[in-house]
Amino acid sequence: MPGRDVKIKNIGGRNYAYDMISYWDKDLKKYRKKSVYLGVVTNKETKEYRPKQPKEKQASLSTEKEIIQNFGDSYSINQVLNRVPFLSVLKGLSVNFDTLMSLICFKIIKSSAMQYAEGWSVGNFASYLYPAAELKSQRISEFLKALGSEKLWRGFFGGYISSVTGEKTGIIVDSTGMPNEIDFPLSAWGNHGGDYEIETRLMIVIDKTSGKPLYFRYMAGNIVDVSTLKNTVCELSEMGVKSSFALLDAGFYSEGNIKELYENNISFLTRLPSGRKLHKELIKNSTTMETAANMVTYNKRAMFVKKETIDLFGNKGFAYIICDVKRKGEESNKFLLAAKEDGLDDIEIDKELNKKGKFVMLSSEDLSINEVIPLYYTRQAAENIFGISKSFLDLLPLRTHSIETFRGYLMLTFISLLVYIEIKNLLKGTYTVEGAMIEMGNLMCKIYGKNVIISEPSKKMKEVAKLLGYMVPMKLGV
Repeated sequence: MPGRDVKIKNIGGRNYAYDMISYWDKDLKKYRKKSVYLGVVTNKETKEYRPKQPKEKQASLSTEKEIIQNFGDSYSINQVLNRVPFLSVLKGLSVNFDTLMSLICFKIIKSSAMQYAEGWSVGNFASYLYPAAELKSQRISEFLKALGSEKLWRGFFGGYISSVTGEKTGIIVDSTGMPNEIDFPLSAWGNHGGDYEIETRLMIVIDKTSGKPLYFRYMAGNIVDVSTLKNTVCELSEMGVKSSFALLDAGFYSEGNIKELYENNISFLTRLPSGRKLHKELIKNSTTMETAANMVTYNKRAMFVKKETIDLFGNKGFAYIICDVKRKGEESNKFLLAAKEDGLDDIEIDKELNKKGKFVMLSSEDLSINEVIPLYYTRQAAENIFGISKSFLDLLPLRTHSIETFRGYLMLTFISLLVYIEIKNLLKGTYTVEGAMIEMGNLMCKIYGKNVIISEPSKKMKEVAKLLGYMVPMKLGV
């Protein structure tokens, strides 16, 4: 059969097909790859292969709905979906609405490959909530292609952004790599954090005040962050958002980007890369910064912040040298133990000690030292969102094999992320989204013709439902 993007290995003179899958290694804190055997290669040039045979012949998948179904998880998501401010935008998209809603439920509940969506729906009340959903693999591929159209994207973001923010807003901009083995122009070797991988870059824009995602873009893995900011700001402007403040990762620091921000009157705060000459000079002159006047506290951590006025490529700017006391203690202890073994002299030790626990933030604004740290840690919102997308919403591994379906899959993940965040905010930390879905997934129902009888909810189920803004019904009509 024609392969996905398979890799061919020659073992003992025969060719075998393997699928390369990226996964998150929790211990190493990085993405790794594993190979999954697909079958014997029958045509090396076209990468066709004969699929491996299961040990026992599996029964064909039944598409007949069960008369006892999982009820609480998809019903809870449906209740939230009916109240999101962008529901009318979703209804206006030129795709099958029931398919979209059903796949959103599937991604939040199961976070699994979409080839299993049809089998899941057979035993879930989502099949009654969204009866027109088409979940066969071919129909899902066609759906993703439609969801990935540029016209649909513009319509969605134009309506969605206006429903969650005003014309002027502060933004957080960050990017991440999506390792993949897809053979298309967006996959390229990228170097981020010292690791080289074939990947596609994903950039996300978040509203600074609400913490909600506003927009996303993608680019080839070899496109560096500093060259993407201008286009992102321009596209946001076309969507009706004038950026008033940008919180940026160190990867976006460059002379061109800084000048562009000043020229467009966009205030910013960004981390200065440690390899820059300016960083070395500021740290070198920070030996006397640890005084009571420079002390701030954040999240039960003590820090020192020293502010200096600087020239930023011909513009007045401000540098904030920050010393994290706890981090400095940990780094200094590790360094001093090694320094004695390495035989460093006192001058070298003093020079290196001055760097420990310190980093530098740059801004166009004259901020107070008490404002800088909370603003800097606001950027964690982007990292949290990437974490949710990659792990819980199954953004990785990427398994699409055309730009059209790739775009559609990103859009589906983005919309699912918006709903996930709505649920998370409603739960207010009492439950995680994952925990709430597991709890509500145990709430069953029985189908009697056109009537649905819901089983008695537990105390926790009632609590989750109340947090999500509804009461568990006893009976429904379908």
